[in-house]
Amino acid sequence: MTMLIPLYVHPLVDPDAWRAVAAAGPFVTAIVNVHNGPGGDLDASYVEATELLRAARVPMLGYVDLSYQRRSEDEVERDLVAWHRYPVEGIFFDQVPTDPAALLTVARLTRRTGGMVVLNPGTRPHPAYAPLADLICTFEGSWAAYRHLPDEPDWPNAAHLIYGVDSWDLPEAHARMTRLAGGGLVTDLDMPLPYCGVPSWLRATAAVQR
Repeated sequence: MTMLIPLYVHPLVDPDAWRAVAAAGPFVTAIVNVHNGPGGDLDASYVEATELLRAARVPMLGYVDLSYQRRSEDEVERDLVAWHRYPVEGIFFDQVPTDPAALLTVARLTRRTGGMVVLNPGTRPHPAYAPLADLICTFEGSWAAYRHLPDEPDWPNAAHLIYGVDSWDLPEAHARMTRLAGGGLVTDLDMPLPYCGVPSWLRATAAVQR
């Protein structure tokens, strides 16, 4: 089970969120997003924050937006190169297309990552996408929607991103995700910014460890 933690908050805005992820160590995999990707310039705050996570042995993935193939391959490749400035161990591709026509493009990009690959189409793509990644996020949505999905296992490398979970439903949501997928996220943060911070359960765990 790979627990993905999208960490889309600046280290200076919410340093406690970064410390909570560091406290979790290799139990979680952080998705780092400087500015809708690696950003244009090296950010010293992110250098320091990612070094904190590396010292805690937290695996990190760099965020890259495919924008459902609206971005050119050259733009995406520049992001892949720019992530070499930070100690990430793979790439989280967001807004991944789902149709066979984009398959070869996505395959070329995943081969250039040199590490762990997570694809996030947010829904189940064409089955030919399955071999391209370590994990594929075949569900991204609210707990209200997730709890009404059929209680059947997804693809072996499927991940589910579930937000808006009431605090009293967190154990049920974790158990359901564990039955249905090979990884993902359960968070009580909700729209419009469900990834701007970390789940309350992670903060609570870090507080107990201090």
